Amino acid sequence: MGKKKVSILGTEDESALREKKAVKLEQKKKREGTNQIVTDVTSDTVTEKVKKQKTPKVRSKRYLEMKKLVPMETGHSISEGISLVRKTSLASFGGSVEMHITLADRIWSKDIELPHKFSGKAKRIVEVSDEVIEAIAQGKFDFDVLVATPAQMGKLVKFAKVLGPKGLMPNPKNGTVTENVDLAIKRLSSDTTIKLKTDKDGSAIHLVVGKMTMKDDQLAQNISVVMVALPAGRIKKVILKSTMSPAVKLNI
Repeated sequence: MGKKKVSILGTEDESALREKKAVKLEQKKKREGTNQIVTDVTSDTVTEKVKKQKTPKVRSKRYLEMKKLVPMETGHSISEGISLVRKTSLASFGGSVEMHITLADRIWSKDIELPHKFSGKAKRIVEVSDEVIEAIAQGKFDFDVLVATPAQMGKLVKFAKVLGPKGLMPNPKNGTVTENVDLAIKRLSSDTTIKLKTDKDGSAIHLVVGKMTMKDDQLAQNISVVMVALPAGRIKKVILKSTMSPAVKLNI
C-alpha cells in the first residue's frame, strides 16, 4: 500500500503558505486571460490591488490627418489659432470654441466680462440667505455664484476657508458684494460674464469663449480678454480648440 502524504498543521511557516496561495491565485488569473490582479505578499497579509487599465481613445483617420496640420510644439498667434481650429474642425454643426489653460497656481479665480455674447451654460446665482448658509454648512453648493450685501458678509466669515478655494466667496472686486443685489444678479446672469477658475483637481481652467458661427474678430477679442485676465508670469500653456478639432497651442 502506497504512502499517503500527510500535512500536519504547524509544519509549514504560515507566511510561506500565504505566499504559495498568492502565486496560485496569480497563475489562475493569467490562465483566465487577465493581468489586472497584482498580488503583494508581505509577512503578515496578502493584499490585492486592481490596476485599472485605460483603453486608448480610438481616433478616426480623418482626425489623425487633421492633427498632422497642427504641430503641438509650435505656438500660434490668436488669429492663426482661430484659422487652424476652423480648418481642422470635424463638426458638421457649429460647435463651441474652447480654451484649456494650465497655470502654475493650483487655486485661482477671476470674473471677467467678454465683449461678445454667445449662448453658454446658464449660471446658478443665489443671494445669501439662512437657507443658503445652512446648505453650505452641510457641504452643499448648489450655485455657481454667491451674492451678498456688506451686512450679510459677517455670516459667511466662518465658511471663508471652504468658499474661497472654490472661488465662491463674495468679493467687492468682482461685484458679488453690493447693496444692490438685484442689479448684480442681472449683470452676472448675462452671457458675457464668465468665471475663470482652476478645477478642483489641479491648476487647469476649461472654458467656452464663443461659437464657431461667430466672426473671427469676435472670437479673437473674447480670447484676448481671457489672455489679459490671466495672472502674469503664471501661465504654463494655453490650448484653443473646437468641440471636434485637434488642440492648437497658442503663444503665451
